[in-house]
Amino acid sequence: MLNCKQFTDLASEHIDHEHTGWKRVEVRLHLIICRHCRRFNRHLDRSRQTGATIAQQVWRSDEGTSDLIFSRIIAAAKNKNDANP
Repeated sequence: MLNCKQFTDLASEHIDHEHTGWKRVEVRLHLIICRHCRRFNRHLDRSRQTGATIAQQVWRSDEGTSDLIFSRIIAAAKNKNDANP
């Protein structure tokens, strides 16, 4: 049986459906009994979906828009790092 630490190490592969056999069973059993890991798994999946949606929008837009989006992301990250020394 997996513990939560082991599950978090395997969560990304679980979302990508890369597990087979007993590993897949172990992951599913852990999700059945652990509400915290179910929540973590749900948030991880939503984060990946959001990232994929943003990436699609960026790549579809013109180059100027992409540069603007990336510069805003970088500026926001710098501001966050400056605020939290």
